[in-house]
Amino acid sequence: MSANDSNYLEIYAYAGAQSYVAGETAKLHVTTTAETFDYTVWRDGPEREVVAEMTGVDGVFTETPLDAYENGCGWPVLAEIPVDPSWRSGVYIVELRAKRGDETQVCEAGFVVRGPKKSKIVFMLTTGTWTAYNCWGGANSYLGIHGEDGVGPGTHLSLDRPFERGFWVAPANYPYLSTKPEQMRYKHERHYTGQPTNGYAIMMGYGWGANSAGWAVDNRPFAVWAEENGYEMEYIDQYDLENVPGVLDGYDCMVIAGHDEYWSWGQRDTLDAFVEQGGKLARFGANMLWQVRMERDGRQQVCYKLGLDNDPVKGDPEKGHLLATLWDHKDVGRPMAQSFSVNGMQGIYATYDGGSPRSSGGFTVYRPGHWVFDDTGLVYGDTFGMEEGIVGYETDAVDYVIEYGLPRPSDVNFPLEGTEILAVTPSMVDQYDAGGPGSAVVSMVLGDDFFATKWADMVEGKTDEDTVKKYRYGSAQIVTAPKGNGEIFCAGTVYWFLGLKWRDRTTEQITHNVLKRFTS
Repeated sequence: MSANDSNYLEIYAYAGAQSYVAGETAKLHVTTTAETFDYTVWRDGPEREVVAEMTGVDGVFTETPLDAYENGCGWPVLAEIPVDPSWRSGVYIVELRAKRGDETQVCEAGFVVRGPKKSKIVFMLTTGTWTAYNCWGGANSYLGIHGEDGVGPGTHLSLDRPFERGFWVAPANYPYLSTKPEQMRYKHERHYTGQPTNGYAIMMGYGWGANSAGWAVDNRPFAVWAEENGYEMEYIDQYDLENVPGVLDGYDCMVIAGHDEYWSWGQRDTLDAFVEQGGKLARFGANMLWQVRMERDGRQQVCYKLGLDNDPVKGDPEKGHLLATLWDHKDVGRPMAQSFSVNGMQGIYATYDGGSPRSSGGFTVYRPGHWVFDDTGLVYGDTFGMEEGIVGYETDAVDYVIEYGLPRPSDVNFPLEGTEILAVTPSMVDQYDAGGPGSAVVSMVLGDDFFATKWADMVEGKTDEDTVKKYRYGSAQIVTAPKGNGEIFCAGTVYWFLGLKWRDRTTEQITHNVLKRFTS
């Protein structure tokens, strides 16, 4: 957050759009207290590919509004970067450097360069969730300090502001939110894991939400693995689904990885139409929960979450379905599982503080003969991904029953017809006091059945025990499902990418199986 004081050296920036194509110009909105600044642009991936550098750019200091988190920063454009046709589709990071005497300050901004649609695979950045976790300017969807309202989540979040440190670039050993001890000692890297890592990250100057969302920690690991393994992908931003007509036309497979908790109605429309018309969805991620609305020409994300009574569209006969809250809310009427065949309500926490803290961190296999497990050597009851902790920290599933030793979906969460549950691991909808650093506080403040009770009330309008118990326990599930003329694979966990990053043979083979089937 800007100090709004020219006596302190600072520099911050954000791009004026989420994505660009060749021939367009990326415009950087910048404030700095330095007389001049330098910047370097690189395509991020397995290696940094530097594509542009500039020194001695004139600096301008512009005060940051106190409501920047909500209404944007309003800074002037101080740098324009032409997108050259030779630039490959991907994520481009701009490192800006300001100096005064012996002091240097560095910040990063970024944008996507969309491709010419020559690849079969399109990789979507989960930027709706980035925005929800980005506290730059005072607030995000979880916490904040704002105006005369005091403290609490922000319901309206602007895209016209920087991302906090750690969203674009982070150290190789940046913390993950997991209780798995193996992750602290695995192979040659040391990862500071477990709930204390939020404090560690903040103490080191990184954003509160940077280990929950963003390019560096959440989306980048999959992209690096895919490119290292020879997959040609083009990239889009999640907001492109609503802003760029036909953005998925011409692709065979759309890939999502990591944490995709927040979606708009229009974004789901685009995705659903793509799959129904024969496209394939490979979702190596989880935690689908909240509907957002995009306002102010798509530059402001709105989500009231549990404070839905304050949403002005509540009860509106024409716009009530756009209520910015849980997708499965009775007034929204668009169950999450109708897009992914799983949802975040029936999952949430695994290997996370008070949420199934001693979970195995891996999956137990129930249908080893399915094509997803080809060439893995797995048999019924095997587990995989435990050392890497691929199950966590948040998960997706649907309610299920065991029939003759095999799980099948119940009708509680409205899964797609033909959904097959291939592997399962228990998770918890609420955090209980299990001895974790934060679990006792969560249990004391929210209560042991906070989310389970909320889900019951929001979905069914009842909070009796028979209703609440439907939502109390969850799981992580690997599922496949047909949808229209298309096909869906969902990994059911945010941390699938850890199995790729740390080269778990089984996780890698399953990922190959999905991508090869969906592009053949």
